[in-house]
Amino acid sequence: MTSDDGSTVSYHGRILGGEFSDELKAKLKSAIEVFQAFDQTGSPAIPYISAWQGNEKNIWYEFVSRKFLAILNCGPANIASILRSSVLDRRIYKSHSADPLKAKEVTSREALEEVRGTIREESEKTGVIEAVYKLRLSSQEIIWLKDQATILPFPADDTALSFGCLTVVTTEMEVEEERQRLITEKNQLESQLQNIHHLEAIGNLAQGLAQDLNQKIIGIEKSVAATIQSLGSDYHGDISAFQDYQNLKNAEQEIKELKKVSTQLLEFAGKGAYNYYDTDINEIASYTLQEFHIMIPDIELVTRFEDNIWKVNSDRAMIGRALLNICRHASQLSASPPATNLLIQTRNMDLNDRFVAPFKRTSGRYVRIRIANPEAKIEDEAAGQFLEPFQSADKGFYMASAFGIVKKHKGIMSTGSNDEMGTFIDIYLPATTT
Repeated sequence: MTSDDGSTVSYHGRILGGEFSDELKAKLKSAIEVFQAFDQTGSPAIPYISAWQGNEKNIWYEFVSRKFLAILNCGPANIASILRSSVLDRRIYKSHSADPLKAKEVTSREALEEVRGTIREESEKTGVIEAVYKLRLSSQEIIWLKDQATILPFPADDTALSFGCLTVVTTEMEVEEERQRLITEKNQLESQLQNIHHLEAIGNLAQGLAQDLNQKIIGIEKSVAATIQSLGSDYHGDISAFQDYQNLKNAEQEIKELKKVSTQLLEFAGKGAYNYYDTDINEIASYTLQEFHIMIPDIELVTRFEDNIWKVNSDRAMIGRALLNICRHASQLSASPPATNLLIQTRNMDLNDRFVAPFKRTSGRYVRIRIANPEAKIEDEAAGQFLEPFQSADKGFYMASAFGIVKKHKGIMSTGSNDEMGTFIDIYLPATTT
């Protein structure tokens, strides 16, 4: 082919030299001349003409802009395969939308291969392509290309031409991704804040219930103790009296269990008695895990304790109880099949204002204790429900008590889930300044 300036332009397509109709060849030849002229204007737009035939998976290019070749650092003959291997995801957008770059659909490269035929059929029906592609180049640079094209089918040749124009929109899409990230983070923080307010309200209710319960327990306890004393220990063979005595002793034991429930309610409300000392959280965790292993020996405990862990001002017994309760709760998250291992990790961390604001804490140095169940694969939204204090008679009390203890220490509790850790529960305790 000859360009406007008289120079010969190499042609790497299939149609002009193949067994295709004169109509298709004439349309393509005139279009290539126009696209070549446009490519020489220095416009930032990147023109191209691509084609595909029938249900074939591979697209080939009848015309490729010099800018397109420069971006992908390849030749015209292999640009289609290089482009396919570079695409990380494809996003559908509508140009008439108030926010044209807002993602309507995100498809990974693997998923894109599966739906490529469907996308092509839809393009032929609508006559247009509107999409944004995220590419990783051979240099590992990430760029975004906006693709707008018109589709012209030639049924007699079982072939379609795509007359398109690419625009580099990397800056715009990076801004959009950051905006979406901030929106997601904002929603997560609002959810955490709502959950905290919810827990605080329940905590106030729990405190009132515990106080009322304690008053009733004291009265019942005195009555039972007085009755037991009046029965004495000499029944003279009176089986009925002996049975009454045993029933009262059983009631006395049940009262002790009620006291434990009342104590847990007060711990949840943050009203227990605390004795604070500068402590090494690694030591507390080690002792607690020994106790947990005695209780549930079938679960393997994997520890990753950070060396030179910062000190925290804490009540050793209370924090130990909180860790034990969380371990018990975490071990029950993968009930089918039962958990076989837990990961316990400690780490020094500096928390910023954005992280601590929803919890009404101050930024600075914290020690994080993470209890993770790698076998529990649960979405973040469901993971957040683990802090609900009274999901069930057993798990709820574990977390209710732990939450109150951490709150009393001016700490933070949060939950999450990822592929590496499974589902985890985090405790952040403020480190001492010394």
